[in-house]
Amino acid sequence: MSQTILEFLKNNYYFLLYFAVLAIALLRYRRYFDSVLKYFPILIGYTILTEALGFLIANFEEFQINYSEEYPYSNNAIYNIYDLVFFFYFYSIFYKAIKARKLKSPIKYGAIIYAIATVLNPFFENWIVFPQTYASAVGSAVLIMSILLYFIDSKYRMEKNNNLLVWIGIGLLIFNLFFPLIMLTALYNAEFYREFHLRQVHHVLIVAMYGCFITGFLQLKGNFSFKDT
Repeated sequence: MSQTILEFLKNNYYFLLYFAVLAIALLRYRRYFDSVLKYFPILIGYTILTEALGFLIANFEEFQINYSEEYPYSNNAIYNIYDLVFFFYFYSIFYKAIKARKLKSPIKYGAIIYAIATVLNPFFENWIVFPQTYASAVGSAVLIMSILLYFIDSKYRMEKNNNLLVWIGIGLLIFNLFFPLIMLTALYNAEFYREFHLRQVHHVLIVAMYGCFITGFLQLKGNFSFKDT
């Protein structure tokens, strides 16, 4: 088992970044504990739990949750559930952080569209066995819109703004601009996906996203100001 874990860490080196972000988020917690990001460490903890469980399901028979003969070690169900939590969490964050009421409405309607996509997607892809590609693409599009609306609302200046949510938004933006394209390529052109090592590109995007998270926490000098309303 130890050899399997070492192989997992070698192929999924970004996994250690989750622990780094969680540790820094907890160390800086007093600076944002009463803000819209107060549950952020819980999300990172849930991410770690999901990745660990996904590893166990994919590698050990006793942890299997899917008993079909064709896909006995599929762990996509837990990642599909994770996507729901991930997207709706960040929709709520940016919705609360935006002050202009007219900029909030698109996020609300976008979240509804994503919810509809998650209901329809299982008719095209078995959600227990396969990633919910179309729903995730819609989820990423809505999240990108939410981030851009927040940037417009805050009129931020990176060189002057001590804003944790700006860095989190940048990280999420970097990841979600490319992730849907990688998923769709894996679905429709698996040969291209393998030939151009898009799985590794996916990992680099994770590193970039969490690197932005770490930067945001490290540069947080004062208390983060957006209250949870």
